[in-house]
Amino acid sequence: MTARTVVDDNIGTIAAWHDRVVKANHERAMNNNTTTHTTARQRFIQNLAESELFQHYQKAFHTLTSLPLNLESVGEDVHIDHVATRTGVAGVVETHVPVRVGKNTIAVMLTGGVRLQPANADTFAPVAKALLDEGRSAAEVRSAKVQFEHVPVMQPERYDAAIAILQSFALQLGESAHRLLFANATHEPEAVRNAKAFIHQHLAEPMSLEAVARAVNVSPFHFCKLFKRATGLTFTDFVNRARVEKAKRMLMKPAARITEVAYDVGFQSLSHFNRSFRRIADESPTEFRSRMKNGAPALLAA
Repeated sequence: MTARTVVDDNIGTIAAWHDRVVKANHERAMNNNTTTHTTARQRFIQNLAESELFQHYQKAFHTLTSLPLNLESVGEDVHIDHVATRTGVAGVVETHVPVRVGKNTIAVMLTGGVRLQPANADTFAPVAKALLDEGRSAAEVRSAKVQFEHVPVMQPERYDAAIAILQSFALQLGESAHRLLFANATHEPEAVRNAKAFIHQHLAEPMSLEAVARAVNVSPFHFCKLFKRATGLTFTDFVNRARVEKAKRMLMKPAARITEVAYDVGFQSLSHFNRSFRRIADESPTEFRSRMKNGAPALLAA
């Protein structure tokens, strides 16, 4: 059975989870009209949520499990390393599955809205008590009981299986997010798009922020702020990630030596390459090559 982190948490009324999903969808629609007020990470996750890959999987997941699935951005200061399932007073569960690029969680997939226990007097008792403690009337308690009995129920084993499927998809989505990160996006400033193109064309060469800023006709100070705001990454981190991404493709060739790959993608030393690769990919170049050779997917930390 898939391990779940269960935290008692009063999510609110029985319909609160569904209300939250509706609100999230509304906010996403509003954000499409107010992109200037969203962060680079939020815009990036919006693009990922609207990608063909996520849209196709979202539909297939709902068809298979009848569960909803949404993708939400997380703040840069929020650290979600594990799958987390919360259970509200009504017994309704919601689960967050982290989506990571390297070691960084950039988003969570949100699902749930079901109970894992059938509706009966024992499971409704905590809800009735909470409502009475809030001073609700008997009529309101009866109305809540009707709602309670209409909340979908799923067997715990089936729910665990659904979450396990999401964990596998999180890996694929993280890889897609990594590729999307380096692609030019139409919403990005022209200077950032030109800088990305310049970086990719000159990866094997020594590269400084000042040189790239000069190439796109922007002052280094302004470029530093503009690039971080648009990509969510510092210039140095972006360059290192781009180099590691290229190194991954080169390491797929059996004849390519790791030392040669390190220098061919622009790292000035093998030790720097190994440190950067492990920090970004969460594995060494040797481990990556071995995993690709054996056809084994990377695993989310449990």
